[in-house]
Amino acid sequence: MTPTDRIGSDEDELDSIAWAFLGSEFTGPIHADWPLDRRIDSYLLHAGLSHIANDGSTCVALLERIMANLRPARRNGLLGFKTARNTDDRHPQDN
Repeated sequence: MTPTDRIGSDEDELDSIAWAFLGSEFTGPIHADWPLDRRIDSYLLHAGLSHIANDGSTCVALLERIMANLRPARRNGLLGFKTARNTDDRHPQDN
């Protein structure tokens, strides 16, 4: 494997992890009060990826991939951004 092959596979792996994070419970209402870096660290530890959580430069690269994919994830319905208190789509005056 050449160094450029490794970079490509690392980017693909980070993109895959970013999408897995975006589809995880750590983007939901239970963790809404947590800072993003704490959510990412917790996700990585929960997923058995502590080697990534312990590598600062890889975490920064992962954060960049997550941020780059936020809009597509939202557009594809992966992120609902609903709150725990109001999980339906009705307006309060409609109740």
